[in-house]
Amino acid sequence: MKFNLRYLLALIPLSVAAVLIYWFSNIVTYVIVAWAVSMIGAPLVTRLRPYLGKSGAAFVTLGSFVFIGGLLLYIFIPPLVNQARYLSRIDYSKVIGGVEQPIHDWENWLIDKGLMPKKKSVPVAKKDSLNNNFIFEHTYPADSLLPNQPGNIVITVKLDASDLISKEKKEADKEENPDFFEKLKSNLVYYINPSRIQYFFNATVGAFGNLILGISSVLFISFFFLREQGLFYKMIQSLVPNEYEAKAAHAIDQTSKLLIRYFSGILLQMAIVTLLVSVPLRIMGIDNALLIAFFAAILNVIPYIGPIIGALFGVVITLSSNPSAPFYSEMMPEMIRVLSVFIIMQIIDNFVLQPIIFSKSVKAHPLEIFLVVLIGAKLGGILGMVLAIPLYTVFRVIGKVFLSEFKVIQNLTRNI
Repeated sequence: MKFNLRYLLALIPLSVAAVLIYWFSNIVTYVIVAWAVSMIGAPLVTRLRPYLGKSGAAFVTLGSFVFIGGLLLYIFIPPLVNQARYLSRIDYSKVIGGVEQPIHDWENWLIDKGLMPKKKSVPVAKKDSLNNNFIFEHTYPADSLLPNQPGNIVITVKLDASDLISKEKKEADKEENPDFFEKLKSNLVYYINPSRIQYFFNATVGAFGNLILGISSVLFISFFFLREQGLFYKMIQSLVPNEYEAKAAHAIDQTSKLLIRYFSGILLQMAIVTLLVSVPLRIMGIDNALLIAFFAAILNVIPYIGPIIGALFGVVITLSSNPSAPFYSEMMPEMIRVLSVFIIMQIIDNFVLQPIIFSKSVKAHPLEIFLVVLIGAKLGGILGMVLAIPLYTVFRVIGKVFLSEFKVIQNLTRNI
């Protein structure tokens, strides 16, 4: 294939743009989220503009989003705060004591199956009452050894084994296969130690500050995107040469359609997941069913690991509602019921909701989505996993519009 210089010239600005986007990823995220908000609110702004004007329509539309968000917080924050207060008053020594017996039962089962080594046993010895050292004592008759001696002769042998016992204990402590369950209990005590409250408080305050900054930035940018419809298009067109303005406008239009479909599907998915989790839990009599379902719906947006975190959150909230209850008769049945609800929800989500939302809304193969999410996790962690699919959609549209002569681009974009 003959080398074309314009391909290289096209890759240079794209590479620079990719570096800048990665470097200022938080700002780019604010702009993209504000763009998504403006796209969702555009129909309402169009209807209100003849009556309220540009600024009034944008303000009312943005205010409606804030009202809905505040209403959700009003519904879900109080039970979460009450649960946190309840957790702060729990005697965690009783909680650990309640799960100690199941942990030992599980340990014994693993040892019986040969999946864990047996603990090294230290010899049991008598203690001398005089010096409190470990003494092994053995007495035997010695008459036969000394003939022609009147009476019975008894020989007593004592061995001071304190050093040996101490050495055995040290070797048991340094054993290559440490006790997993002892570590588990110590880790539980470590993470629920009151001395770590300050650490979690500082981390929470920092995360809350970043959240407030992000929400404020998104609202500010969204207001101008709603007020001056087409502002985002003008921003993009100002960055491309004149001969590519038509292609840029087409790329933005295609991206808008795909992203609107994607975000609308995400909202629908969250609503369905909330119903699928809250209704069965409420029927089963599980406390805080709506809180568990709402957090499960939010965490479900995180691909692959989000549902696991949501299920663990539901189990923790359920078990913490009555931590002093017997494990086998009450805790375990509740835990099984909660996990069964999450498993059924995940089956419906994986085989019904996600194929419709991800595969059809962004028109990508499930394997593509999986690889893209892995790349997003490598580059940006959890946030990268959440943004991987919409960003991949944008890049596919850009590739189809500007780089359609490449075979790999043709294969990736043949469905859009």
